[in-house]
Amino acid sequence: MNKNIMPYLVKNRIQRSMSLGTVESNATGFLKINVYRHVERTPVANAFVLVSKLVILGYYKESGSGYYLATDTSDENGSVPAFELPVLTGENEMYNVAVQAEGFCPAYIQNAPIYPGITTTYNVYLREIGTSAGEPNYYFILQPEIPGRDRTIIP
Repeated sequence: MNKNIMPYLVKNRIQRSMSLGTVESNATGFLKINVYRHVERTPVANAFVLVSKLVILGYYKESGSGYYLATDTSDENGSVPAFELPVLTGENEMYNVAVQAEGFCPAYIQNAPIYPGITTTYNVYLREIGTSAGEPNYYFILQPEIPGRDRTIIP
């Protein structure tokens, strides 16, 4: 933002997401996903995993832009190779993960944390697609915001 312009004059100005200059740390961490069947607890092979970054925008955080970062599939053990990701430094940024496999309801992980030099692991248990009315069509894993958790990197 231009320091010569008062904030109230530019709050409604539309800016391209790239011009906002999200700051990514030089530090990286890892995200590991394992995929299993919900009831049997057996591995799901060939599950498709998509990692994306969401940047929340707007004066009231009313909009956002999503960026697909990486994809991979699970092996016969349900294991997906670890994704190396930059540690996010902005409070308006988050990593989201989508996990899909044929015959199963998709699962979504929102706000997956990445810490410097640490591997964050999620075991995702997919439910088979139900034929009964009223059964959910997808599932969420929500990473709660931890009060006092500071996502900034101090050099």
